[in-house]
Amino acid sequence: MTILYNSIVKQVNHKIILFIIFIIAASLRLVGLNWDQGHHLHPDERFLNMTIHDIKLPVSFSEYLDPKISPLNPRNHNRNFFVYGNAPITFNKVITTTFGRKTLHEIALTGRVLSALADLLIILVIYKTVLLLERNINHPKLFIPSHTKLWACIVYALLVLPIQQSHFFTVDTFLNLFIFTSFYFSLNYFFNKKLIMLVFSAIFSGLAISSKISGLFILPLNTLFLFLAHWQNKHHDHQLKKQLINPFFVLLAFVLITYFSLRLTSPYLFENSNILNPQVSTEFINNLRELKSWEGSDVWFPPAIQWINRGITFGFKNMILFGIGVFASIYTFVGIFYVIKDISQLLKNKKTLIKGIVLSSTLVWITFFLIYYALQFVQSIRYYLILYPFFAVFAGLGIVQLLKKVKLKLAGTILIILSLIIWPLMFISIYVQPHSRIKASEWIFQNIPPGSYLLTEHWDDALPLNLNGQQDQYYFHQLPVFFPDHEQKWQELEQNFSKADYYILSSNRALGSIVRVPEKYPLMSQFYQDLLSGRTQFELVAEFNSYPSLEYLSIPITFDDSWAEEAFSVYDHPQVLVFRNSLK
Repeated sequence: MTILYNSIVKQVNHKIILFIIFIIAASLRLVGLNWDQGHHLHPDERFLNMTIHDIKLPVSFSEYLDPKISPLNPRNHNRNFFVYGNAPITFNKVITTTFGRKTLHEIALTGRVLSALADLLIILVIYKTVLLLERNINHPKLFIPSHTKLWACIVYALLVLPIQQSHFFTVDTFLNLFIFTSFYFSLNYFFNKKLIMLVFSAIFSGLAISSKISGLFILPLNTLFLFLAHWQNKHHDHQLKKQLINPFFVLLAFVLITYFSLRLTSPYLFENSNILNPQVSTEFINNLRELKSWEGSDVWFPPAIQWINRGITFGFKNMILFGIGVFASIYTFVGIFYVIKDISQLLKNKKTLIKGIVLSSTLVWITFFLIYYALQFVQSIRYYLILYPFFAVFAGLGIVQLLKKVKLKLAGTILIILSLIIWPLMFISIYVQPHSRIKASEWIFQNIPPGSYLLTEHWDDALPLNLNGQQDQYYFHQLPVFFPDHEQKWQELEQNFSKADYYILSSNRALGSIVRVPEKYPLMSQFYQDLLSGRTQFELVAEFNSYPSLEYLSIPITFDDSWAEEAFSVYDHPQVLVFRNSLK
């Protein structure tokens, strides 16, 4: 009875702690969801919200399935370039229609809540995944302590990139949830061989692909687990046929269920409504080819300029320094080292060989994913998001191992929690204060006279924002800064420089990209350097930043992250610079 009582108390305590973790994670993800005050400053989110606003719910299931006529298909609403899946926007459309939320602002806020909820669910899946490993890896050299699952949940709850992505309605948090959930169910099937786990793994695999085509990345790992579940280490000839037949039917069932899941949740990825015809949409394939054509050092597509001359470690560095954080990364590396060091014990034992292959294959899959994106032209920090639940599990293991070596357990626990929480506490400061562009807009209305001629830059949001309908009191001109440095461009720039009263950079989107490629923009790059050094007719009169900081807690610590990747800094806390023409 004593053992039973202690077990019950232990589980109750874990559930209470998990609930507290969930509340903390929810607070970090839901604070300041209206961070841009309805100005739609995230370009990808803005595109998706405008799409959701325009699409309509079909009147019948047959109409829903038909990509040619469905009012839910973005391509039937002049969205001729659309490379996302349909599941997240369909979900958002159903929710907003059901609750009568029709404006772009209402759609944006609803989407951000859904994005945050999707990310919160990952914490529960992490808990279940580590619990599954804890119950099924029974080897003295690779023992999963019971506290690991709680530490893994704590780590993920406090990772900055998931917190940031929860403040945006994009497809990434949904993709992350569906990929890791499909992984959990395939792993569960490996250990328990329950058919329902195979079904759920396939359904969530389909949902992952229906969120974004990169959901395909998880399929090799999932199918390997399903195959290994039926491949026993027995050296009997009469078993060989059975060992080959069982995995074949299991994988066939998985592929079919995944296909039908994808077909039902993202029918517009396909050419027609015939569910037996798996032909992918020609328009979608052409869009992917077009997207790929915007890569390389010879392109002039403005969003691609930022990726020129990036080293193969660029994405990895951004992930460690900004997305995960230095301390959480250290704990992750410790956990990975622990697993690599002791997993060999499973591989040496015939009884645990398959389990060792499963765990090592997960590490191999993560490694290949990192290598693949390191070699890509675009290394956006959000592309690595699907690895974060795995890193949280490793970090949980690493923390437990470190605490084993500490004599003062309570002090060690407090120090680790503090090391984990300082970066997210700094980061959410950008959501508990006005957006830098809103602060800049208010300053402009107070300090720049009506009728002034303001220069802005194309491929960026013009300032001031239209606060209370005041924007039309100024004259605007967008400078073609991303155009090649030919004579006509510079004639236009010089003409507008002489007419301008103010030159406003609403972010470093152009500045941060162009100065890195002087071989491509020799004149524009030199101009930006002169502008920042005070060697032009424009003098800096105002600067607005929203760096991660603890100032809101009365702690004088601020971290300048303006050198981070554009998607991490520009979208929700850009640096704004206002220059006045000193010759006027």
